[in-house]
Amino acid sequence: MKRVLFIGYLGRGQTSGMRARALARLGYDVATVEAGGLWSGVSYLTRQLEQLSASGVRIDRLNAAVLEAAARHKPQIVWAEKQEYLRADTIRRLRSMGAFVIHYNPDPYFSLSWKRTRLADECVGVYGALIVTKRYELAEYAKHATGRIVYSPLGYDPIGHAPPPSPAVNPREKVVFVGGWEPRRERLLAAASAQTPDVAVWGYGWNIAQRSRLDPLRALRLGRLTPGRSLYFGAPHAELAPALRSGEGGNGEIYEERYAAVVAGSRIALGFLRELNPDQHTTRTFEIPAIGGFMLADRTDDHREFFEEGKEAEYFSTDDEYRDKVGFYLAHEPARARIAAAGHRRCITSGYSYDDRIRAAMAELKL
Repeated sequence: MKRVLFIGYLGRGQTSGMRARALARLGYDVATVEAGGLWSGVSYLTRQLEQLSASGVRIDRLNAAVLEAAARHKPQIVWAEKQEYLRADTIRRLRSMGAFVIHYNPDPYFSLSWKRTRLADECVGVYGALIVTKRYELAEYAKHATGRIVYSPLGYDPIGHAPPPSPAVNPREKVVFVGGWEPRRERLLAAASAQTPDVAVWGYGWNIAQRSRLDPLRALRLGRLTPGRSLYFGAPHAELAPALRSGEGGNGEIYEERYAAVVAGSRIALGFLRELNPDQHTTRTFEIPAIGGFMLADRTDDHREFFEEGKEAEYFSTDDEYRDKVGFYLAHEPARARIAAAGHRRCITSGYSYDDRIRAAMAELKL
């Protein structure tokens, strides 16, 4: 049994933790280092200073914790997830201990300058392998990496994203979206609310978006979620106020069994991509069908590769097409249910789970 040291974000609902558990299900002996609390309790100014300088007690503490865990666990493989503050010297020391060090990134990196850190840039060329979930970034990784580069699409957790035992249809939540605010997403949800009052949304930014357009904090926070990352003064869509739902924390997110219940109990679960980056698919691409939901998503090459259009999922390219399909599938339950069932079958039989994704990546790396 190979020993793995997993460095990532292990809190409730984090896909990083789902992949750690997938490694354990695959038979690896997994020890973990929690990276999610790195900046908890830290003032905004302190965080900005330490991030810009790539130094400080918290970054020191994370790197020390990784080396201490490696000394105890003696891993043959180190799996680092989205690690912005590991140091290149830490990776070299792990490799000197005999560990093969992998970096896995579920997010865009080169495409969004604000996602990059100086330390992460320095580490790209030091990892033994990089598992990349964004096909459009493979060429950029190839310019900087010396280790193997493996493309692995995102996936779903077969435990957390399983259909609920007794899915309960919620008549007040026919069209649902679970994800962060963005201007286009707000516009499309408002369009759905014009067709049915039974729209529901969870995620960061939606309550903030209901504040006055003259609120400077609103302008700053929402501006970070727009393609230009500039101050946002768009008018609130007041018609969406009844659609807002409370989440499990201050940011409005929902996770695991509650997320699964929302998707399974809906008539249409929306799979919006972001305008902020050129993504072709997201975790929702697989989570919605895995749970048994009917997915209406942006039409992309990736989406059509994973699920056949009109048979296993539905897609749209324009606002008009989106409105037409929302209306049609709210009115045609047999067609909606047939596509949802076919999408679920495709998802669970096509190697889309994190277990399958990791198994394939490890086989490609001969690990």
